[in-house]
Amino acid sequence: MSQSKEILAALKHGDRLTPLDALTRFQCMRLASRISDLKHEGNTIHSKTIKNGKKRYSEYWMEVDPTMNLFKSNYGGLQ
Repeated sequence: MSQSKEILAALKHGDRLTPLDALTRFQCMRLASRISDLKHEGNTIHSKTIKNGKKRYSEYWMEVDPTMNLFKSNYGGLQ
């Protein structure tokens, strides 16, 4: 599975991703580029800038339907 597909699946599952998450989970060093690609494909992805001392980074997420998460948890991730 491509990095973009893995990232999209995680976002659709309700995960919030930071560049460090993407690096450790998907070996993706350019999360902002993958997010841009996914947005270009028509996905609605939200972001906010996190400030931690002098460090700044973005966090990305998608709005998910809570009933969809219930369905996924009960039926092993089927969509």
